[in-house]
Amino acid sequence: LRWSSVIMLALVMTSLAFTAPLRPSSALPALRRGLAPTASFRSATRSVPRAALAMSDERQPLRPSQYASWPNFLRPDTNGGAIGLTFLGIVLPWALYSYFCSAGYDPIRVGQFFIVGYVGFGTIAWTLSYVLRVATKDTTYAQQLKDYETAVLQKRLEELDEGEIEALMAEVDKEELS
Repeated sequence: LRWSSVIMLALVMTSLAFTAPLRPSSALPALRRGLAPTASFRSATRSVPRAALAMSDERQPLRPSQYASWPNFLRPDTNGGAIGLTFLGIVLPWALYSYFCSAGYDPIRVGQFFIVGYVGFGTIAWTLSYVLRVATKDTTYAQQLKDYETAVLQKRLEELDEGEIEALMAEVDKEELS
């Protein structure tokens, strides 16, 4: 077998092995995720508007992947995609370097161009992606903080008795009407 055949075979096998998108397991019991309030809490809060208290006894459904139409070995939301994109990020510059060297260009100049371009572009792209994630609050820390705040509010709501919940619901309804 030629090297190109081996590389393509490895890439296809790797991408097919990891085709399911990364997502939290829906098979975990609700109690393990800390989402099993008591029956009295559920019955008392059935009429509470979810948006008003920003709480729910169910997880929000996952958004459909924006990469659904991409080939599996290029989808960044799959393990195979992560491996495939890493593989392409290593092999593509090497293949282009080999092509330009065989086309008669000076290997030193081609190497300098590819190293500066590859490392420079990679550094700028990584930095911009991080700044964008921070600006949109799409970081792990921001998500953990949001989950923590939701859990604290849910715990406080569980500790309220039915009279306090009714008073809170009346106050929310009054704010919605005004």
